[in-house]
Amino acid sequence: MWGHYILKSNYDAFRVKLRKRTASDVSIAKGKGAVASVSRQASAVGIKVLKDGGNAFDAAFALAFALTVYHPQAGNIGGGGYVVFKERGRDKPRIINYREKSPSGAKRGFYLKPDGSVDPDLTAFGPGSVCVPGTVKAFYELQKNRGVLKAQDLLEYISRLAIEGTRLNQYQVQCLNRLSSKLSVSPESKRNYVKKEGYFQSGDIVRNPNLSRTLATLAREGERSFYEGSIAEQIEKDITGNGGFLTVEDLKRYAVREVQPLFSEVSGKKVWAVPPEGGGAVLIEILNILNRDRFFEIEPFTPGFYHFLAQACKRAFVDRCYYLGDIPLNRNKIYKSIFEKDYTDRIFSAINSRKDIKTCDLVSLIHPDENCAPDLERPVRGGNETTHFSIIDREGNAVSNSYSLNLRYGSKWSVDGAGFLLNGSIDAFAFSPGKPNYFGVVGNEPNLFDADKRPVSYMSPVIVTDGGGVEMIIGTPGGPAIPSTIALLILTVLGHNRYPPEAVSRARIHHQAWPDILYKEKDTESEAAFKSLLKMGYDIKAKDEPIGDIHGIFAHDGEYCAVSDFRREGCAIAY
Repeated sequence: MWGHYILKSNYDAFRVKLRKRTASDVSIAKGKGAVASVSRQASAVGIKVLKDGGNAFDAAFALAFALTVYHPQAGNIGGGGYVVFKERGRDKPRIINYREKSPSGAKRGFYLKPDGSVDPDLTAFGPGSVCVPGTVKAFYELQKNRGVLKAQDLLEYISRLAIEGTRLNQYQVQCLNRLSSKLSVSPESKRNYVKKEGYFQSGDIVRNPNLSRTLATLAREGERSFYEGSIAEQIEKDITGNGGFLTVEDLKRYAVREVQPLFSEVSGKKVWAVPPEGGGAVLIEILNILNRDRFFEIEPFTPGFYHFLAQACKRAFVDRCYYLGDIPLNRNKIYKSIFEKDYTDRIFSAINSRKDIKTCDLVSLIHPDENCAPDLERPVRGGNETTHFSIIDREGNAVSNSYSLNLRYGSKWSVDGAGFLLNGSIDAFAFSPGKPNYFGVVGNEPNLFDADKRPVSYMSPVIVTDGGGVEMIIGTPGGPAIPSTIALLILTVLGHNRYPPEAVSRARIHHQAWPDILYKEKDTESEAAFKSLLKMGYDIKAKDEPIGDIHGIFAHDGEYCAVSDFRREGCAIAY
């Protein structure tokens, strides 16, 4: 059982060091249809599907499964996420929530140490950390009534790609070599992702014949095989046999949710995002606070710009802590009020233009009945464990998808004989009010762990529309920094009319209220602005890794401009 191999390693506490990349490394492609993702190979799969007569929904289906081959640290069939999509001719986008759900048999006490504190070796790693995955069900749901190609043909193609394998890039090599001891605990993960002798090198090819067979089974038998057939039985046997909780019955009962999007309006364009438990609520509140002439009069990337953005982020994260989660909306009135104009007007007017207002002072100011969270010792970590892709076809159908396994390579546990990794998303729950999780984010009652519940997420895939047309498709990894990263991009492109690749390339910040620290990227062109923020009372720390990894598509000069961030090794392709 997994319990025999407890790692005592406190999460994935390392930072990947890539060669220094600059704004000139932004991947840009222009055309009538486009794909942007973290993987050159996966983006090429999406474009091939479009060129072969498929639409955006066919391409999204293929790309979601292809990233399991090419970007297995986050691309998945064993995790979950959110997909925002817009069909040609419809006024607004729709959303499929396929966030993972905790197993019905999971018990809170299992994850606690004798002193009552949370044990991260149980919440984040191994079979006990696995929630019910939603990816397979979501993409069958997305494609079956909207795609024009056969799912079987698409999966047979991806199955062959798993045999051919993926060529490892620098980022993957560093992750796999650093995580080899954790991946080795799972026999299937060890077989696929741990080198028998020595260490992986950039350019090494990793093949996954068991994943190929799983995809071939899905091609023949459909999603039923994953949720109540042979694949489901493989999952239950391996997970429950090694101390976990996920069963075939959990898989059978899992359902995706089609949910109504939240929206904000910026410069006459509508920004559509996922509601709670997703991260779109934090994003929309930030936009609603700052969507006013007084803010847009401030030059982007100046001290004032970053100051107002940081203050809006702090206020949105305070509200997230107290009110947002996967709960019956027993705080429905409060939840709705944080998006109303009267509330955001009051929040904006309370921003001091000359100095930082500390988090606990904010809590007493805007939520006087709540206590300021006391336990803030854990540092903030970024999240590169999510991945995002954006797609648009020539007809104007659009897909914005973010999905995750939680940490890099999820629970590190792959299903024996099936070749795919499972999520470690139990760790996304709060186990004790006021205590921070892996990302340093403080949780409260709405996100407390329970069986059959979806944990809070920061994933925020977005589609922006102008009238009936698509103006923007964007998303990013980054954990709690996802909403602030996307807000900065939207505000600079829509509110300040900046060229999208320029907006993607500029320095980013993040503030999540607890700890009361403004995080910035290292060694950027905005260092003078950050020195001014120190004088305004901020405690500022530079992040070891870049903040976010945007993959977006923007309407520009009568065509679509696809952009993949220079901060990682992604690729935008158009046709």
